[in-house]
Amino acid sequence: MADLSTGTILRLHTRAQMQGDDLYTFLKRGFPQAPVEERLQYLAAILNDYFEEYRKGEGEIRDGGYRIARFLPKGTR
Repeated sequence: MADLSTGTILRLHTRAQMQGDDLYTFLKRGFPQAPVEERLQYLAAILNDYFEEYRKGEGEIRDGGYRIARFLPKGTR
């Protein structure tokens, strides 16, 4: 079960800002055994609180039957 506490979401957001991948790829690397739905919960929680610090990237990711938009930390290519 996803830990969507404020502290956890802030830690994930902070770590995501320090890397160059899109947010979902970062979460997939950090939670490789988690179901897709759990990673999507983290993605939604991070974007809900910090949306202005990400930009939508080109293309999409497909995972577990889902089509997921790429969100990159602002300042990355």
